[in-house]
Amino acid sequence: MKGERKLKNFLKNLEKDEGIILLCHHNADPDSLGSAIAFSNFLLSLGFTRVRIGVAQSVASYSRRLMAFSKVPIEKNPRIDERVVFIFDTSSLEQLEPIKIPPSSTIVVVDHHVEKENPIPADIAIVDPTRTSTAEIVWELFKKFKYRDEDSARVLLAGIISDTSNFRYANAKTFKTVYEILSLYDFSIPEISQLVAPVSDENTEQAKRMAILKACQRMEIHKVGRFVVVTSRVSAYEALACKVFLQLGADVAIVGSEKGGVRISARAKDYLVKRGLHLGKIMEKVGSIIEGSGGGHAGAAGANGKRNLGEAMKFLVKEIEKFLRGLS
Repeated sequence: MKGERKLKNFLKNLEKDEGIILLCHHNADPDSLGSAIAFSNFLLSLGFTRVRIGVAQSVASYSRRLMAFSKVPIEKNPRIDERVVFIFDTSSLEQLEPIKIPPSSTIVVVDHHVEKENPIPADIAIVDPTRTSTAEIVWELFKKFKYRDEDSARVLLAGIISDTSNFRYANAKTFKTVYEILSLYDFSIPEISQLVAPVSDENTEQAKRMAILKACQRMEIHKVGRFVVVTSRVSAYEALACKVFLQLGADVAIVGSEKGGVRISARAKDYLVKRGLHLGKIMEKVGSIIEGSGGGHAGAAGANGKRNLGEAMKFLVKEIEKFLRGLS
């Protein structure tokens, strides 16, 4: 991978008492957090003594079990005093707000997304868009550096399972990585999947039910020939609402929220993905509209920003309708 030799030389020449912080995007998912935790273990094995992990805004509920495997502090919205900043699974600085990175920092980006309009100004960039998760890239780095650690492998596998939606969006490289991990460690897929299973209690389940009911109440249906596109707005659980709409019969679902900024999730049926629909590429264009960033997989994508949810939703519907008319 491009940049790995530069990273190896950089770490080799870095003083062991140099401060290093590893950053994850807001509402850090298992891929971002798992990658940061695994890499922090690697840095500790090299002898670095001042390592911590920073998360923008929050940790996703289904990522929280992974925190038990971290040997370094995990802090929300940290103030950065370290000179060296690693950023995982994050393609734009907007995804790190309100964290401020000092201009004098040396930045290393490890990611499987490509931000075309406003990429992070990285001194070292290890980016591979052919990978379905950042965890796979970290695993490849560990192979090059001849580093093995059971807990690191466990959280990386959890990140892969989560980011591929239980292998729904996996490719040949994904399964090769999973095979390598399972060949070295006595893990089972159900065991690792449980680490990233949704965390629920009575209050959470009640909130989910209310979110889905409100999403259905506010639902708008857009018909394009024989295809159905559904849009709605909620204050939380956008991705869950999208999944429910697909189960109810929608071909594409788009759900937005304006609580604490703009969030948008979109999901599409597999047969549309096979025919060329790529929600991630469409969502990338939404970033500039909402003053944030967007992206994702062909069948599942999202965006986060500051404002203009209505305009963004209209744009997404228009782009998807254009694609569907081409099929019709």
